[in-house]
Amino acid sequence: MKYWFILILGFILIGCKKKSFADNIVLTNNNKIDMKFQKFNEGIGEYGSSIIYIGKLKDSIPIKYYVSMFSPPPPPRPFGYVKTEKDINDSIIFNRMRDKYFHSEFDRMQFSNKPVKFDSLSHDLLEIVVKPNDTIPHFVIDSARNIKAYKSFPVFVKNISGRKIILPENESLGTFVLNKKNKWQLIWNDNAFVCGDNMLNRRYWTLNPEEIIIFSVNYLKGEMKTKFKVGLSYYFFSAEFEGNINPKLFEKQTRIFELP
Repeated sequence: MKYWFILILGFILIGCKKKSFADNIVLTNNNKIDMKFQKFNEGIGEYGSSIIYIGKLKDSIPIKYYVSMFSPPPPPRPFGYVKTEKDINDSIIFNRMRDKYFHSEFDRMQFSNKPVKFDSLSHDLLEIVVKPNDTIPHFVIDSARNIKAYKSFPVFVKNISGRKIILPENESLGTFVLNKKNKWQLIWNDNAFVCGDNMLNRRYWTLNPEEIIIFSVNYLKGEMKTKFKVGLSYYFFSAEFEGNINPKLFEKQTRIFELP
């Protein structure tokens, strides 16, 4: 009798679990590239954002990525350079391949001639849902112009404010991990040198009411189980969830940032 009571109670608790807007979204993937865990420093020299989709809520969304939210101009050609037939054919083949995995240019980025006042993010403005057990590919382009797929999980963000929200250029989410000192530490999977951008506070875009953003976040591989959360800023985070990390990754960080 006690067994049946526990079983029924379990079904009731599962049934009472709060559903989110993300529960009915199906991310579709028809590509056959094998997924892998990203190794430390492997992402240096690769390009591609972590943004899959921005727009109205849909039941089914294909997994394609924006290469960038703000694309810099192509590098200048050497003086006297003339495209060969091979260059043209290679470019056509690459563009066809790229279009299979990536969106066209992000067309919402706007520019201001003075610093922009971005919205201060809170859970009254945005709902954020993490699906850490749903493995999806994170497509990137490496320095040899090959497409790679890293194992990742989706994060869904929805504008619930009823108004437009002004956001900065933000191509990925920060991954915060509870370290051995019981501090939330921002973790990078590389030690690349990051240059400052004095125009970053003049580029902005608008997320309309009820629109969603879907990001991917790469899994970290390791034997240490601890708590994670992801953030759109240093003060706006998802709920905590469990994940794995190699404890040596804490030691490899050249930039140490812990939340107060």
